[in-house]
Amino acid sequence: MSKKTITLRTKIFILVFSLLFFIVAGMSVVFYSIQASETSEQAEKLSLQTAQTLSFMPETIAFLNGNSEQDTLQSIVEQIRKRTDAQSITIAGQNGAILSTHEAALALQASDSRALIYGGTYIVEEQGTDGESIIGKAPVLYAVGNSAEVVGTVSVEFSKQSIAVQTASQMSDILIAAAVALLAGVVGGLWLTKSILADTLGFEPVKIAAMYKRTIDEMRLYSDELRAQTHEFMNKLYVLSGLLQLNRHDAALDFIQKEVDSITVHQHIVFKQIKDDFIQAVLLGKTAKASERKIAFSIEPESTLTAIPSNVDVHLLLTVISNLIDNAFDAVKDVEDPYVSLLITDASPTLIIEVADNGYGIDENTVQLLFEKGWSIKGEHRGYGLFNVKEAVDSFGGMIDVLANEPNGTIFTIYIPKKGES
Repeated sequence: MSKKTITLRTKIFILVFSLLFFIVAGMSVVFYSIQASETSEQAEKLSLQTAQTLSFMPETIAFLNGNSEQDTLQSIVEQIRKRTDAQSITIAGQNGAILSTHEAALALQASDSRALIYGGTYIVEEQGTDGESIIGKAPVLYAVGNSAEVVGTVSVEFSKQSIAVQTASQMSDILIAAAVALLAGVVGGLWLTKSILADTLGFEPVKIAAMYKRTIDEMRLYSDELRAQTHEFMNKLYVLSGLLQLNRHDAALDFIQKEVDSITVHQHIVFKQIKDDFIQAVLLGKTAKASERKIAFSIEPESTLTAIPSNVDVHLLLTVISNLIDNAFDAVKDVEDPYVSLLITDASPTLIIEVADNGYGIDENTVQLLFEKGWSIKGEHRGYGLFNVKEAVDSFGGMIDVLANEPNGTIFTIYIPKKGES
């Protein structure tokens, strides 16, 4: 099963989206951490300032000494709690007096000992009236003569949960901006992909690489064919040179006439009836290769090709023709009077390519294996020619027929529908 190729558009979209997502997500996490830290610091400062302010109020001192009404101080403390958004405010005295904005508040705690003993202000983080909390504590001092006595403490509590909720609410604008940036990045990535594909004429990188490889292979093929053709012509020139040196002028003229007749027939078919330059070049090269290998290679007079069908890639069609002919040449290399013929015609609604040889033929059980990748009776690192033929024909929506060529040999016939042809 072939591996599914991911398109360039998809790759760029995934890359841009992933990059922007991780950048935005990372920045959001960093911002949240910074915002949460700043909010916690603000809560610590506010809790400490509020606790200090309440500890200095005469009403607080009077309450802890039993000289003030609780309702009056309760109203003042509740107003301060609302203005500061504190979770609760608690005033607790060493005499057991307690005033709090929260009904579940307790009297003096272990964490109050520092304020009671040393008279300092500080922050503690501990279990409060509503879970983990930041609590600012300040001592309440009562002046007695020239000295001051600690009579209680003031605790101002900010719940960590409420701090987290406040931070999250501040994040909403950032998340909206992040979503807009992510969307803009995706749109930009799609535009970039469209621009790149426009520059590459709509071809994917994989397609460009395949076209480049195919072009290199074709250039190598043409080079080999031209080399064979040059070698064959040189051989013929040597024959003519030898005949002339032996003063066998009649034999030389007869040799030239036969070559001219043969070339004339081939040229008429190739140049007059085959209307594609690439296929003409391949057929001329195969003719030279056949001559060099002493193989009788003929192009059937009925062969015609007015135009390559629109659904057929000419480069893949060259692969089909070249591999079929080379396969036929290999099939007849050990037979007496080797012969290979080619018929190509688009006279019907179907493009037909037929290559016949007089080799030893193919066993019926072997036919099913011919087009499998890497399968060959010619040795290692072979078995790719007919596989490539099958791949190309399948891409055209065509079919391949393999029959015995009586009395000896094999006939390969390719049928390619001319889609879109009128």
